[in-house]
This record gives sequence, structure tokens and C-alpha cells, in this order.
Amino acid sequence: MDQDIIEAIRQDHEEILKVLGDLEVHERASSETYSVARGLLYSHMYGEEVTIYERMRSEMNERIEDALAEHNSIRIGLDRLDRIEITGTEWAPAIHDLKRRVQFHIDSEERLLKAAESFLDRSERFEMKERFRRAQGEQSGYTLA
Repeated sequence: MDQDIIEAIRQDHEEILKVLGDLEVHERASSETYSVARGLLYSHMYGEEVTIYERMRSEMNERIEDALAEHNSIRIGLDRLDRIEITGTEWAPAIHDLKRRVQFHIDSEERLLKAAESFLDRSERFEMKERFRRAQGEQSGYTLA
């Protein structure tokens, strides 16, 4: 069976954490891997913002505002990494900080996803997943380093 938006978001979270984990390991860290992580994060956040966040805003405005602030924190972490050499001494603490920000966001976003599971009917969740993937595709062309 096809995924709905909630399953797609959770799958993205797993993929993002895996790539960030690779960037924490010195032998696996590369500019290509960072470009993949950066693109995944930007397209994922944009997809969430224009689909599930927009849809759930009226029901969970405070939680959505918190999630948007967490997205901003992740963007700040990415901006910092954009200015750091992967082989430099600043890389390890900066990538660890970004991964911590992402993990915090994923953990707190789980409450929003659980609410969405009970609030949104299955057909809406499947339709929203299609819009989520389209939005990710639209954004991905503009975010890769």
C-alpha cells in the first residue's frame, strides 16, 4: 500500500538522520554527502511547511509555530555548516549540533504527527503526501549546494 504523508515524513526523518550520522563519521564526511543532507533537509522542511503545517495550523497553531522555529534553528545550523570546511576542526562540533537540532525537532514533531493521524482522514493524508512530494521536488532544485 502507498504511504500517506505521515509515513512519508517519518521515512524522511530516518533517511535524514542516517545521512547526518554519516557526516559525523570523519571517513564518511564529504561535500557530496553534505549536499545530499542539505538538500534533504531543505526540501523536507519546505514540504512540511506548505502541506501538513499549513493544514494543521488552525488546530495546533502553537505547535506549528514551535515547529517552524525549530526549522529556523536547523536552517541556522546549515548556514553555519555552509561556511565550514569538512576537514576543519569546527566541522565535528557543528555537525553534531545540527544533528542534535534535527533530532530534537523530530522528537517534538512526533506529537504533531500523532495528532494529524487522528485528525486527518486517510484520503486527505494520501492526497497531502502527493503535494508534499511535489513541494519537495520543487524545492530541491534550489537548495543543493
